[in-house]
Amino acid sequence: MAYYLLHRNQPSAKRLLASLSRLSRYRATNSVSDSDVLVRWGAAEESDPAHGAVLNTKDAIERISSRVEMAKFLRRVGVRVAPRSTKSGGITTFTRQYRIPMFDLVPIGCFRSDSGAGWSSARISRVHASFHEISVTEDKQTRRAVFLATRTLHALGLDFGMVSIGVGPKGLLQVMDVTATPVLEGRLLEMYKDAMTAFMEREEQARRGTYTVTLGTDIEIMLRNPQGKMVLASNYFTRRGRIGCDDRSVNFDGKRLPLMELRPAPDPTPGGLLQNLKRLMREASERINRPNVEWRAGSMPFRPYCTGGHIHFSGVPFSSRLVKVLDNYLGLPLMAVEDRRTAGLRRPKYGYLGDIRHKDYGGFEYRTPGSFVCSQVVTTAAFHLAHMLASHYRDFSLPDIYSPSLQIAFYEGQIGALRPLILRNIETIRRHAAYTQYREYIEPLFVMIEQGQTWNEQRDVRVEWGIPTRRTRATGNVRTRRAKVAGAR
Repeated sequence: MAYYLLHRNQPSAKRLLASLSRLSRYRATNSVSDSDVLVRWGAAEESDPAHGAVLNTKDAIERISSRVEMAKFLRRVGVRVAPRSTKSGGITTFTRQYRIPMFDLVPIGCFRSDSGAGWSSARISRVHASFHEISVTEDKQTRRAVFLATRTLHALGLDFGMVSIGVGPKGLLQVMDVTATPVLEGRLLEMYKDAMTAFMEREEQARRGTYTVTLGTDIEIMLRNPQGKMVLASNYFTRRGRIGCDDRSVNFDGKRLPLMELRPAPDPTPGGLLQNLKRLMREASERINRPNVEWRAGSMPFRPYCTGGHIHFSGVPFSSRLVKVLDNYLGLPLMAVEDRRTAGLRRPKYGYLGDIRHKDYGGFEYRTPGSFVCSQVVTTAAFHLAHMLASHYRDFSLPDIYSPSLQIAFYEGQIGALRPLILRNIETIRRHAAYTQYREYIEPLFVMIEQGQTWNEQRDVRVEWGIPTRRTRATGNVRTRRAKVAGAR
C-alpha cells in the first residue's frame, strides 16, 4: 500500500514530504493500484489515476478556483457565504474570524482572531500571527463554526483543506474562503502531519477489515389529531430516554415540543435494530394510548417542522470516503422514494448531502434521509443497505455527485436528472459479492425506485407497521398487578 502526494513544488507540499516517510511524490509514470492513495495538493495538470483512492479530486479542486463562482454555488445549496459589500454599499466587516483546517472531513484544529477586520479580496490560505489556537469545542459559536466548515468542505466535494469563517456584527457566521492548499508552517504543519499519520493508520485498519459495524437510529415522528392539527409530543414524553422529544420547540419557547423521537438500542445486525425499533413503537403507542392520534413521518408532516431518519454507525473508522459512499448509495436511493413535495420543503436546510454529526460514543450519525418509517419496506432496506455499505465501503467507486448541477438537482428534487446515476449505483450494489446476504431486504426498495414509486406520508405509521393503536387489556392487567405488588411492599 503506497501513499502519493501530487503537487507543483509548493513549499508546503515539500515540507509534508519531508516530515512523512511513508509519503512519496506522485509522478505520471507511477503505477497506482486499488490499495494506494493519492493526495492532490492543489491544482495540477495530471488527471486522477484510474485506480486507488484520491483525496481532493481534480474536479473538486477546480470548484474553488474562482472565489466568485464558488460563493454562488455554495449559496444555492444553502451555505452562507459572506458578500463583499453590505446592502447599504459598505464593505463587509467581521467582529471575529476563524481558520479551521480539516483533513479527511474531520476538523484537526481551530484558530481564532478577535480583532475586527474587513473583507479582503485576496484568497486566504494562511493563519496569521493575530490568530490563536483554541479547542474545536471551545464554546457554542466555535462548534457552529466547525459545523459550517465541515458542511462547506463536503459540499465542494473536498476531503481536506482550510475553511475561513467570519462572524458578522450580529453574530452571523459566514464562509469567507476555502483553500485546498493552506500554507503549512509551525503548528499547522504539525497538525497536518499528525492527521495524515492517523489517516494512514486508519487505512491500514480498514484494509485488514478488523472492525465490526454496529447500527443505531433515531427516528422523528409527529402526532396528528382527527381534525388534522398537530399534537405535541411533550404531552406524553420528556426530552430524554429511548422514547423522547426532539429539542425543537414551538416558537422556540423550550417547552412545547412537537417531535417524538424513537431511539432504539443499537445492534450489530440490521435485523436486530429493526426489531428493537418495532418494540419501541409498541411501547410508545401504549404510552400514548390514543387510537385517534395518528403518527406521521416523511419529510415535513407539519410546517415548519422537518422530520428525519438518522442512522448511527460505530465500530467502523470514520472517513470522508465513507460519507461519500453513504451519499451515493444510501442517500440517493432513499431520496428517490421520498414524497417530492415535502422533501423540497425540508432541503437544503435539513437533510443535505453529507449531513453528519459525531457522537460522544465515538461513532457518528448520518442525517441526510427523511423519516423513512412511513414505509416498513424502505426502513428495512435502509438498515440493511447501511450495514452493507459500512462493512464494505472501500469496495465502492465514488461517482462525483458534488458538481453544481447534480447537487442542485438533489436539493430541487429533480429525480429525472439523478435517475441514471441512481440506477447505475443500484447495479453496482447488486454486483457486489456481499449483496446475496442482503438481497431479500434491499431488493424491494430497488424495485420501488425502478417502478417510480414513492412512500406514502399520509398513512398512519402505526398502521403501516401493524402496531396496536390502543393499550391491550393484558398489558393493562399486568401493570395493575405490578402496581398492587408494589403497594403491598
